[in-house]
Amino acid sequence: MKCIAILVLLTPLVTGAVIKKWHKSDDGSLYYVENEQKFNWFEALHECARKNMSLIAIDRYDRHFQIDTLIRSLFPTSPPFWIAGHDMAVDTRYQWATTGEIFTFTNWGQGQPGRSNNNEHCILIWTTWDWHDLPCTSSKLGFICEENRLLKAKSREQDQDDLRALAKTFIWKNYNGNCN
Repeated sequence: MKCIAILVLLTPLVTGAVIKKWHKSDDGSLYYVENEQKFNWFEALHECARKNMSLIAIDRYDRHFQIDTLIRSLFPTSPPFWIAGHDMAVDTRYQWATTGEIFTFTNWGQGQPGRSNNNEHCILIWTTWDWHDLPCTSSKLGFICEENRLLKAKSREQDQDDLRALAKTFIWKNYNGNCN
């Protein structure tokens, strides 16, 4: 019995450290990083939605820098990760599935996007830290989720509305002499 208990305690040491999946950036943004290579693009999109998050849209240089810095701090070489980019609606017109915006920032690798296979419609961060396109359903990769931008923005608006209402109530009560 003691041997089994010791074996159970030593197993995490032998198999390696567990990679933390939840991360908060310097600006307070929340990310979920799944490095297990077992999800196609649609499954990754679904997994993010199950967490009330979105597959990440890296639509500006500062977001790219933030995610690149995070991944490099976690892994010596980048595992491939699905991101929200695709060109499924119109071939070679890349957009973000989670925002609907057309790409204005890119980080394509050399020779990318590759058009050798007409089925390469989904975008990933490749092991060379840049972007590639691959078939959406036959490739199994990890993924990166971010807080749902629309929900986050709506929450901020609601917080601002609540603060305005509280301020009006406070000012009105003080003006009318209802508070000390």
